[in-house]
Amino acid sequence: MLLSLPPELIQLILRSCEAPAFLQAAYSCHALFNLASSSRDLVLFQLSQTPGAADWGPSTTRQLFQLLLQRCQKQLFGVEYQYEGKLIEFKDKVLDTRASSFVHEGDARHSLLVFKGDPTVYLVGIHNGALSLQQRFTSPASKFGYVEILHTTFANGEVYVLHRFRPKFDRELDLNHPFVKKALQSNFQGKIYLTCHPLPDESSDVDDPEPEKSRVELYGFPEQSSYEPLSLAVHDDQFAISWQHMQYSHDHQVVLYTIKLSNESEEEDDDPQAKGNKSKEQIVVMQYRSHVLRDTDNGGDDRGSDGRGAPVRIEFNDRGQQLLYHYRGKTLYESFHRIYRAPPVRQTIHTVSENACRVTFRSDLSLSFSIGIPFFGTHQPGDGTLGSRCRWRYLAVGIATHRINHWSVACLLRSEAFPQSHHCGHNLNLERGRRFDEWQIMAQLGGFQEHSTSLGSLIAYSNQKTRIAMASWKTISIWALEPHRLIEGDEDNFYPASWQTSGGYPELRPAIIHLDAVCSQLQFTENENELVAITDRGLMLLLLKPDGRSIQVFEKQGIEIPKSED
Repeated sequence: MLLSLPPELIQLILRSCEAPAFLQAAYSCHALFNLASSSRDLVLFQLSQTPGAADWGPSTTRQLFQLLLQRCQKQLFGVEYQYEGKLIEFKDKVLDTRASSFVHEGDARHSLLVFKGDPTVYLVGIHNGALSLQQRFTSPASKFGYVEILHTTFANGEVYVLHRFRPKFDRELDLNHPFVKKALQSNFQGKIYLTCHPLPDESSDVDDPEPEKSRVELYGFPEQSSYEPLSLAVHDDQFAISWQHMQYSHDHQVVLYTIKLSNESEEEDDDPQAKGNKSKEQIVVMQYRSHVLRDTDNGGDDRGSDGRGAPVRIEFNDRGQQLLYHYRGKTLYESFHRIYRAPPVRQTIHTVSENACRVTFRSDLSLSFSIGIPFFGTHQPGDGTLGSRCRWRYLAVGIATHRINHWSVACLLRSEAFPQSHHCGHNLNLERGRRFDEWQIMAQLGGFQEHSTSLGSLIAYSNQKTRIAMASWKTISIWALEPHRLIEGDEDNFYPASWQTSGGYPELRPAIIHLDAVCSQLQFTENENELVAITDRGLMLLLLKPDGRSIQVFEKQGIEIPKSED
């Protein structure tokens, strides 16, 4: 029906379309493609409506159309129809979404996969849509009883595994082994342990993942025998655990542990089959100093957390000087605790600071934003003269909800610092950027909605910071951005006037992907256009390919994980 109209009318209709719809129409048939790509005025108009510099020189119409395609691909226009999806299942194993986690080591991205009923943690690399098993970590306790893995994390170049151990009560049970002895002394129903596994040498074989005389550190928590760990965070020589009572949910606490090296160690050589053959494993029972940061065991009242319940995720920030508290159903952390190595006698250790900052949203409205840890920063050094100052700028995601009307908005906010150049270390520390109280909105993340699900929204940033992804239940929104231009205030008008809001900053437009699975964790791989998600259906890989082919394929791929030795 559209093709029955005169070419002039068709081009007028195409001119009224936004760039994603314009390209979809152009690629729908050969005739529309010729009309869309041959009109110089039409292509120039569409170029003026897409982000990019306005200087394209003496180019032909065909070259201008190719430039339009490149810009649209960079902005992920239409990617919701053109991505490739791969659902990876693990044959007879079921992925434990709570215990599994992602590993960020520099620019490398890995996954710590945990399967229900399996005492082994699998370190898996993901690259170009393929998985590779790199190492396996099994608790030494698995030989003496049942191990349920609760949480995993990666820090200090080591893998930390928080698990529950229940001993096997049989005649051959070694009652003197540290795992069994401490478990029996604490609770016959099981005991919580934390084990720390060093990463083996790169030359180690997957089938022999433990290097000779591997040192496995062991931590026990007898004082929390009636509590369930909700979250684990590790930084240098300290770690923290958020605990909640198994029967009384109002009773919860956050405990900070400082590691003290112990002289007590036992080689795990009591296996009859291992006699005459030295074990490769050395268990070192560690000691620690514990300090309760938060405790709401107050007869059912929950004043200590303002009714928000126990922190379901905690993480260290600012080189271990802060502990951030995430609560159920929230995207960003809601409060934080400043960590003191030697707190003053009169220091109120239960005081928790709120993550709230007043920011001007538009000329007639200010909102209280929760602000995440900056994901991007720039440094402009001073000129070296006496009194000269460096200029630091930080870019972070902030989320605010209107107090009366209850609508929510997500924005990119900037903060600045001007230290004297001779006092400046000139080294980027993004975590330091959250210390500041003055923030300015640089862009709005269009289409954002605060959902009332238990998971809230998950945020992931690509390595080059040109992609931001948010997952909320079964929906993933991805925004393309130019962080260098946004942090400078878009001085060269890279974003077109049609994208500008009433607040004077651009509104970035998302690509929205709907999954047939609940997303519980999300991250980018080394590829700017590749996402990996831990879902209730398995591990899902998404390759964003805005190439105009409208391909949407979910491939079920069985990956066999080698079985651990019982």
